[in-house]
Amino acid sequence: MKEKSVEKVVEDGVRFLSKIFPQKTYLYFPLLSAALVWAIRRTKEWKEKIFSWKIWPDPDLVKVKPDEFIINFYKSNPDLCRAYRDEIEKKDLKTLREAFRCLYPILGLEDPFLFALFQKELESNEYNKIVDEFDAKVSLARNDIDAAEGKARLLEGLKTFAEEIVSFGTDLLSQANAQKAIAELIEKQLKKKNE
Repeated sequence: MKEKSVEKVVEDGVRFLSKIFPQKTYLYFPLLSAALVWAIRRTKEWKEKIFSWKIWPDPDLVKVKPDEFIINFYKSNPDLCRAYRDEIEKKDLKTLREAFRCLYPILGLEDPFLFALFQKELESNEYNKIVDEFDAKVSLARNDIDAAEGKARLLEGLKTFAEEIVSFGTDLLSQANAQKAIAELIEKQLKKKNE
């Protein structure tokens, strides 16, 4: 019963976003996922965070991290350690720092929008692809969201979605499981919409 209700909430979220971003379906999961994660975390300023790009990569934040911090970031994540083994061994800080600029906001700061935006690449451990596409993909998402008319309406819709999903209870909503379930439901809704 709850699953059907969750599916209905996701369907309503997709329908709402399709009115605001009719040709930009790639934004549906990141926006809904970010709203959900912020609601689960009960962050007071979740509405502002959606449009506060300060939580996205801050070049100054990355520049001030010492070399040891960057190397530990890679070593502490087994998948990253494997992917960047040669660079870590050679202490190729130029390459590591450039990748860190893209990967740290996603894996270190756990930004839910960026995590959702690069979900497929993360699932397949395609870290080089994230680094290669990061600037273009983030810029496109920013521009598309900034260009949306009725930002207040968008925020209200995301707030409603998050509140409805959270109302099912936290037992249903571990962050990782909820994001995966929502991704599957959104994909299902988009397939229905395109049939």
